[in-house]
Amino acid sequence: MISDPRLLTAVALLLSACAAPMALVLPQSGDPVLHATAIALRARSAEVVYLGEVHDNAHHHAHQRRVLEAMLGAGARPVVAFEMLAADRQAAVDRALEAAGGAADLGAALGWSKTGWPDFGMYWPLFDLARRSRLRVVAADLDPAVARRIAREGLSALPDGARLRSLLPPDPAREAAIARTIRKGHCDLLPERHLPTMVESWHARNVSMARRLAEALAQTPQVVVIAGRGHQAPGGLPAQLEALRPGTRQLVVEMLEVGPDEDPRDVLGEATGDIVWLTPPAERPDQCEELRRRLRP
Repeated sequence: MISDPRLLTAVALLLSACAAPMALVLPQSGDPVLHATAIALRARSAEVVYLGEVHDNAHHHAHQRRVLEAMLGAGARPVVAFEMLAADRQAAVDRALEAAGGAADLGAALGWSKTGWPDFGMYWPLFDLARRSRLRVVAADLDPAVARRIAREGLSALPDGARLRSLLPPDPAREAAIARTIRKGHCDLLPERHLPTMVESWHARNVSMARRLAEALAQTPQVVVIAGRGHQAPGGLPAQLEALRPGTRQLVVEMLEVGPDEDPRDVLGEATGDIVWLTPPAERPDQCEELRRRLRP
């Protein structure tokens, strides 16, 4: 018999979600520990749990840690896979995690400041929890230099490019939607001729990460994936993993920003996750203005 009121409420949330045709939506105003508990309960039947973030949003990283803590509290022992770590650096990642030290030491050992990812301080609690709990950490992403080359020249520029080609059946509408998202993400400033190879690069990264997840699942029953929410979009990482490993039980948790003047119902039109956790947005400079400066002749 369940006596913990938090767990009772989490179960009620999940039961209501099962009865509804839409994703379970977790509001900003709710108790984040309760939300994490609800996700952990749902995650018990999943082989892969995606915790999709907006990279520079500290709220998302705090929620990811809460979910992982709740899963550990429920008895799970997942592998934790990071988009932010290149797969070809797995040995270096293993050595860095084995060495003693705090956030500064681990960040330096991983060479984090040279990668272009946001402040390591936001990611440190996840790495720290994984290390203290003796969870294996998987470096999942494609080598950034390879991804950039594909974005510039296409897969045909690589001798083994065919291995990174999308595993999905042709779908012009889906590919056009991916191109629109990439264009929007670059503030509509990209020349049209660059979009096809950038779509190829996006697929290549997802295929590479899907292969890493499949390899991990051959050795462990469950993987938690820390990745940008964009990789969870239609045609993204979950779809590539399904094509590579049909029938994999996947749970997509999406962290979605809602500004103080936005109606959550409008923002939810963008959501694609099984569970959508609404959060405040991060404070950030005008990224489009920065991109305009970089592209200005």
